[in-house]
Amino acid sequence: MERGGGIEMNFKYNGIILFKNDIGETDRLYGIYTLEAGKIRARAIGVKKPNAKLAGNLEPLTYSEIFMARGRGKGNITGVIALNNFSGIKSGIEATQKVFYTFGIFGRLVTEEEKDEKIFSLLLEYLEAMDRICVSSSQKSQEGRLDIVTLGFLFKFLGALGYKIEADKCVKCGTKLQPDGNYFSAESGGVVCVKCGSGSGKKVKIIADSIKLIRLFLKNKVGNFGKIEAEKSIINNLKVIISEEIGWITG
Repeated sequence: MERGGGIEMNFKYNGIILFKNDIGETDRLYGIYTLEAGKIRARAIGVKKPNAKLAGNLEPLTYSEIFMARGRGKGNITGVIALNNFSGIKSGIEATQKVFYTFGIFGRLVTEEEKDEKIFSLLLEYLEAMDRICVSSSQKSQEGRLDIVTLGFLFKFLGALGYKIEADKCVKCGTKLQPDGNYFSAESGGVVCVKCGSGSGKKVKIIADSIKLIRLFLKNKVGNFGKIEAEKSIINNLKVIISEEIGWITG
């Protein structure tokens, strides 16, 4: 098929919709993380019209099979079939906010059109785990578990990108970590012992149970994180650590 002097080819992607932006009066641009091509951007023509059939299955936080015509530049979406709407996540403000916070980090750190099946599987597993929590538990019991799954995913995601955090030994001197008095250094890429932490450089305190959870995250599947329980102080400590790490990576 030719259009505008260029050849268009038809493609099919399995993709997770990350965001949408309006273009003009009737079109939208979508950011999608796909199994086949990594992060891509695609346009849906006329999708904002009242009778548009594509819109519902292209909402952010939807896993869909997407059909696209692509030539040079961005492709045009021609069809879409929803595979998972994650209705459990979408039914709760708390879960939705955490997922879109994660999508924001994810979108900043992954590069355009760089296929990575491992990262795609991690992201899909994260959404499935969050959805299960929302469907199977009361709203009161969800918050801590949603935090743990989100934090666990972020630690594994950074590791998959090449920013794995060292939590088994002191990242500076290599000695075994003592239970207390340790620090986290984003610049060094992990936990530093009491002795090394006494030097200069930006660092934050890390409690013993936070170290244990990071080790657990890095060695297990995201789908299992919903079973973990942790005190608020540990969750808050891990939030500070992941924020420091992401801040260092993004500059």
